[in-house]
Amino acid sequence: MTSVHTPARLPALAERTGHLADSAIGAVLRLTGTSDVIPLAAGSPAPETFCSQEFTEVTTRLLKRDPAALQYGDASGLPALRSWIAAQVPTATGRSYEADRVLLTHGSQQALDLLCKALLDPGDVVVVDRPSYLGALQVFRLFQARVVDVPISSDHGLERLGEVLASEPRTKMIYVVPAFANPTGTSLTAPRRERLSELAERYECVLVEDDPYRELGYDPAALPRPAAPPSENTVRMGSFSKVLFPGARLGYVIAPPSLIDVLMKFKQAADLGNSHLLQQVVHDLVQDSTFLAAQLDRARGVYRERRDALVSALAGAFGSVLDFEVPCGGFFVWGRFPQGTDTARLLTAALKEGVSYVPGTDFYATDPDRATLRLSFSCARAEDMPEAVERLARAWHDSSEDRRE
Repeated sequence: MTSVHTPARLPALAERTGHLADSAIGAVLRLTGTSDVIPLAAGSPAPETFCSQEFTEVTTRLLKRDPAALQYGDASGLPALRSWIAAQVPTATGRSYEADRVLLTHGSQQALDLLCKALLDPGDVVVVDRPSYLGALQVFRLFQARVVDVPISSDHGLERLGEVLASEPRTKMIYVVPAFANPTGTSLTAPRRERLSELAERYECVLVEDDPYRELGYDPAALPRPAAPPSENTVRMGSFSKVLFPGARLGYVIAPPSLIDVLMKFKQAADLGNSHLLQQVVHDLVQDSTFLAAQLDRARGVYRERRDALVSALAGAFGSVLDFEVPCGGFFVWGRFPQGTDTARLLTAALKEGVSYVPGTDFYATDPDRATLRLSFSCARAEDMPEAVERLARAWHDSSEDRRE
């Protein structure tokens, strides 16, 4: 006898689920589905930079030395690794921090989620750069914040930001990616970061510096200078994904004591802590200064070569048709076609030609510029860049012909 299953009658979903949105990058990656597509969409680290051999050696050594490495650990994170992070931060910020202000998280994305849980009520205001990291925009919308975008990295951006803060008393957070930003590749100058910190303190909101790319400048002059010591209103987030390997899912947040205590309680409720083993592996790796310097040099060399190949091919294929700046670090080239181009529509033709990218629309909180796109050079080989750009150029010219018809 065949049993008949009736559909389960589930309770209504929480109101916040109505604010969930799919990732534009995930959607593009699902559309590719073939190795014939040259990937200029995903901003993932290059597998060639992963420290696989060192990881294996350290893991083996740890397990032989201490079987308890497989046990649960401190929910705040491995104390030795938190101390190491606190000791490194002055290089980037110009300010010293105690280890008890460091909380280890499942990547910097979880750090941002915890901050939103601690700070945002529905209708609170978050100010972001224009354009801004789409993963952050997704989180802010999930917490039903009102997101206001300001061109913070432009000349008039700080003046406009001051006007917004003065007129929006519910502003809780200013969010920036200060070095080699996703998606634009630009960096904030030290004076601009200092001014942001002053504004956050004056208007009693939190300045969140999401800083995963800082170590990936391609020459010493490209590394952003430390700003003057930030105020207590500045929160920093970082990650080991870009310089070691993303599979560790290990990031951190540095915040004032009163806030770090709240974040810790939310994290305990969410997951009881990160992998104790992976934290020990990462700590053993990064405290070896010789290894870390070599690892960074290797990564910078890979990304510099790929960036150079991409921007050279873009300049040759498009000339002045595609407006872009050459980034000094990170993973991304941000481009803009002439007005009237819709890069979301162009993507269909590009994928048919065998190249992917991310349309720029999802990087805007409001009023998106549809002629923009993000090209990531981190996951495509340097020797494939000319072909990738040739495919993009064919798609562009074909779509231009269609628009003229």
